[in-house]
Amino acid sequence: MEFDDEKYCNFALLEKRQGQKIVLGLVNTQSDELEDKEVLLKRPEEANKHVDPKQICIATQYVEEGQWRKLDLVHELVKSLNA
Repeated sequence: MEFDDEKYCNFALLEKRQGQKIVLGLVNTQSDELEDKEVLLKRPEEANKHVDPKQICIATQYVEEGQWRKLDLVHELVKSLNA
């Protein structure tokens, strides 16, 4: 599910996916610009209000330009969420 834009961040929709793995597309794949890590951290917290946190995964599909910087950002995000 794509949640890379405030317009589409309706995490209440996740309630229909109880018991399933949910892959959140939090990082915009159409832009080489890095997102603010603190903003990204808030999105899984919001999703956790609707489903078990163990169901949630974070997508890592990006355009080639800047993919390593984006992957590093996702890695930092996951480390912060598991801290």
